[in-house]
Amino acid sequence: MPKFIKGQTLCENFFFDVAKPILDRRFPALTYTAGLLGYGSDVLGLDDETSTDHM
Repeated sequence: MPKFIKGQTLCENFFFDVAKPILDRRFPALTYTAGLLGYGSDVLGLDDETSTDHM
């Protein structure tokens, strides 16, 4: 089984590894913000191995 990664960390890694390089390359002068939207334990930073079995 893969190592558990909290939702906020997973999203942050995706942003910096995938989304940000694309935005920086395609739109170098663009000013933007990024955030994790939604509801649930992952957005609040309270997710754990058990909470990954739903949503």
